[in-house]
Amino acid sequence: MRIKLTIAYDGTNFYGFEHQTNKRNIEDEILKAIQKIDPNVKKIYGSGRTDRFVHARGQVIHFDSDRNLAEYRWTLAINSNLPDDINILKSGFVDENFHARYSAREKEYRYLIRFKDYDIFMRNYMDYIRNLDLDLLESNLKLFQGTHDFKGFCSAQISPLKNTIKTITKVEMIYHDDYVELVFVGDGFLKHQVRKMCGTLVDIATGRKDESIISEIFDKKDPKLSNRVLSGHGLYLMRVEY
Repeated sequence: MRIKLTIAYDGTNFYGFEHQTNKRNIEDEILKAIQKIDPNVKKIYGSGRTDRFVHARGQVIHFDSDRNLAEYRWTLAINSNLPDDINILKSGFVDENFHARYSAREKEYRYLIRFKDYDIFMRNYMDYIRNLDLDLLESNLKLFQGTHDFKGFCSAQISPLKNTIKTITKVEMIYHDDYVELVFVGDGFLKHQVRKMCGTLVDIATGRKDESIISEIFDKKDPKLSNRVLSGHGLYLMRVEY
């Protein structure tokens, strides 16, 4: 049977989701926990690869197993074998055609920026940036909504064959007393895309770059122009919809 897991993790002490030799990662920790229940499971499939330090509140994975356990028991059994910075929120059976990555229709990411006094206890969970013009931040955030070629806002290392046209259906800035959440909902995101978009917004909101830079990057499609990549600590994968 095919099993779908919704998981949360604190990315502080991980080198990202994807397997890396001799580096602690989410994929290996979850696979090891599953293999203690069913040693025949050799591979898990995630909805996407979060980078080093990035957190998740609603990452999704799937795997296949012949082990006969009730849905809720998969949650209990896997959690009992996981470290305390990863948690299975929900487990369930899905059709054999379901794929955690290729069946996804929509993802939501949020980036958290603290703009008041530095808080040492939040340094692993949000970025700290001083002298932000929040009005500029919010007005330019809206420029990312819609269907665009985001080649200029992704890692220069991605394959030239990769489709860089994505649709962002919703952007929003949520205000709190001492930090803001930048919300991005779309059909998919490229490597470093959200952190580069947020980095460009911060450059505008701190006066380092003119507001025209976003349109220029869209036009020229040059990743070197979006050269500020904000820390992974402030990024959260919130949910994946199917």
